[in-house]
Amino acid sequence: MWTSLTQADLERKEEQDALLMDVYKQMFIVTYAILRNKSEAMDAVQESWVKILRKLDTLRDRDKLIQWAKVIATNTAYNMIKRKLAIKLCSSDDDSVSLIETEGVEERVFRNIIFEEIGKLDDKTRQILTYKFYYDLKDKEIAERMELPLGTVKARIHRGKEQLRAMLNDPYLKPV
Repeated sequence: MWTSLTQADLERKEEQDALLMDVYKQMFIVTYAILRNKSEAMDAVQESWVKILRKLDTLRDRDKLIQWAKVIATNTAYNMIKRKLAIKLCSSDDDSVSLIETEGVEERVFRNIIFEEIGKLDDKTRQILTYKFYYDLKDKEIAERMELPLGTVKARIHRGKEQLRAMLNDPYLKPV
């Protein structure tokens, strides 16, 4: 009736447990980066787990479980933001708000992620990219403000954009 577990069975179970814990941690990191609230991120992870369990049979490549889970968690976090925005718009005192406008939520969230990533760059690159993309200054104006040659500014903008691309290369950070 009761079967004893072999050493191989125990090792396989430990590997599965470690994989699930890794998936959970990575999903939490992704949702927390988007929502910036621990309890909301945990809710998003739980909601994502339900979706994963329901759709696990649709996963074609089991080796991509972590990436797939992070995409689901990202989409769930974005949907939570949309729902919060919809609730805010519906509960406003202004009766003229009849349509729930959620267009552009992902773009705003992604823009915030980009500015957070810009903050991780070195001071001069961060300052140049902030002038360029936040204040919409021309390269020449940036060069004048920072008292740098125009070529230096252009090169730093190019290198900064390359660094950002590398930092944002994860597919779970891109708006869906």
